[in-house]
Amino acid sequence: MNLAIDIGNTSIKKVTFLENSIGSTRKIRYSKGKLSEIKAFFSKDLQKYKNISICSVVPEVDEYLKKTFSNKKNFYFIQKRLLKSFVHSSVNLRQLGIDRIINVLSVNHLFPNKEDFIIIDLGTATTLDIVKKNKYFGGVILPGLTTSYANLVDLASGIKKIKLENSNKVFGKNTKDALLSGFNTGYNTMIDGYIKIIKRKFNSNFKVIFTGGYASNVLNNQIQYLYKEDLTLLGISLYHRMIKK
Repeated sequence: MNLAIDIGNTSIKKVTFLENSIGSTRKIRYSKGKLSEIKAFFSKDLQKYKNISICSVVPEVDEYLKKTFSNKKNFYFIQKRLLKSFVHSSVNLRQLGIDRIINVLSVNHLFPNKEDFIIIDLGTATTLDIVKKNKYFGGVILPGLTTSYANLVDLASGIKKIKLENSNKVFGKNTKDALLSGFNTGYNTMIDGYIKIIKRKFNSNFKVIFTGGYASNVLNNQIQYLYKEDLTLLGISLYHRMIKK
């Protein structure tokens, strides 16, 4: 049995996988200032699994893991150079997050008869990634839903922290409802508008797939779009199979 690990900016997810199946996902949130708190999350897995494949966008965590578990031989960090064939030659590969390439593997696997996708990942940042002819073609980076909200609360004295929840309100008559309108209808409209711009730009009927922890906030009543919660973890398992062939 093998283990796939997805290291993001504020959370780490892991899932077990065999050749043709993946298990249930486990997740922890962490702070970059307290990396020691992730040690226990990893330690129990070191002897149990044959291979541990890691996709990470956080160099600080990479270095911590390499130092902490330097004597372990079953840790494998995904190598971007092995994924060049999934990226269009016009894209700056060095600056492209490896998780965004891994997601291309996933959509190509899930929809083998479709070539053009828009992958929307809602995490610490919100990314819209364009896949043309099964290759990463370019993308957009926006402030994440909760990142935007946290900064707004921090900088605006008159706005107090509330629990973000789904809302269909177009506008509000008090601060809470106005916020819920902005972070539901407003954020949804922004993303939906970007999807339309991309489709018009390429004159292509892209298949749109959402992923990421905050997708449920945006997908409220958006039944025309697809959702795959752990697209990156699936891609990690596919990467493992690919390099083992």
